[in-house]
Amino acid sequence: MKGAGWIVFVARRLLVSGRSRGGGAGLFSILGIAAGVATLVAVLSVMNGFQMGMIENILEVNSSHLRLYTPYQAGSPEQAEKVASRLRSLGGVRSVTVSAELQTLVRGYWAEPRGAVIRAVPPDWLAQDPGAAGQIEMVQGAFDLETRGTVVIGQQLARGLGLRLGDNLAVTHIPGGGLRPAEEVLEVRGIFRTGYLDYDQGWAFVSLATAAGDLHAREELVLGIKLDNRYGDQAAAGIISREAGPGYELVSWRVFNRGIFGALRAEKGMMTLLISLIFLVVSGNIYQLLRRNILERSEDIAILRALGAPDRSVRSVFILEGWMIGVAGSLLGLLAGLFLALNVNEIFGVLEALSGLFLQRGARIFSPAHFYIQEVPVRVIPGELFLVVLGATGVSVFSAMMAVRAVAEYRPMELLRSR
Repeated sequence: MKGAGWIVFVARRLLVSGRSRGGGAGLFSILGIAAGVATLVAVLSVMNGFQMGMIENILEVNSSHLRLYTPYQAGSPEQAEKVASRLRSLGGVRSVTVSAELQTLVRGYWAEPRGAVIRAVPPDWLAQDPGAAGQIEMVQGAFDLETRGTVVIGQQLARGLGLRLGDNLAVTHIPGGGLRPAEEVLEVRGIFRTGYLDYDQGWAFVSLATAAGDLHAREELVLGIKLDNRYGDQAAAGIISREAGPGYELVSWRVFNRGIFGALRAEKGMMTLLISLIFLVVSGNIYQLLRRNILERSEDIAILRALGAPDRSVRSVFILEGWMIGVAGSLLGLLAGLFLALNVNEIFGVLEALSGLFLQRGARIFSPAHFYIQEVPVRVIPGELFLVVLGATGVSVFSAMMAVRAVAEYRPMELLRSR
């Protein structure tokens, strides 16, 4: 028997044939692969949305791609600004901003104070750093720090302190140099939201002039450096270090955020592993399906062997059948997973509407009282989708390869004689 066309023909007939008891099992195998792929695609897309949103918030608002610690204090930002001007001219550098972080106690309408991080930045910080501007949404007022004695605070911090636009925020900061702490009053000019709870409930922004003049800040100044490609930080670090000169410490975002980014990577890996266990169950189903098909088709196998089909070609029939199951299930699951991921907010909206018929009206799956999100973020990464489809198809082919080992045991003349 020459050519490979008959292999495809026979494998397709075996998969869709209703004569074999394995026909229904083949459909269930396809649906099992599809369920696993759909679940994995939907979960990974939503998890990527949450994790990438968190990572972008951390990098754009807080850590930057590179942090250059200077020997200058918040009271004298001119020298740090000169260094920043030189670094802005380097290739691959998107923005460089000067800042300082102050650990403070703040108090608003309610008498009980709470801890907060006040970041001192230039008044035109958002204009200098478009990445940060894209992450900060002004809920009330504007990011206006031009006037000394003004502050912009997070939405949850304002809510916890009972503050509104135009109210006064009492700030207690312990300056260095032996100065006694004193409570200073700043006017709230704006209320922002980043979508990251730690920043929205524990952060505020003031100008460098306010930090030095009103809060008597003596903290070191840090240059936040954003790159066109954050993954090129190692190559850029050497160039920036040489340009800045001695006396500066440069820290990459990989080191500065090692703890939280490592936890996110482990969380994603463990979730992927647990969901992928469904493929082990499906692979067993495919294995048993093909083994049963081989036993039921022993006479057909004997005829093919008698007509001159080699063992390898006969085995290829059943391996191709397993591949078809994997491909069909993977494509069906991919389409279903993408549909679920891209319409997850609409699906939750329908579920919330249906839950209102049986529960109290206005009940929400992701209630703001328990979840600090406005909608479920989704981020689809094509490379991950390819790996999911490849893995599901590979499991099917591997199961088929294990099942067809019995073909080599058949002796065509003995089988035909026994029939």
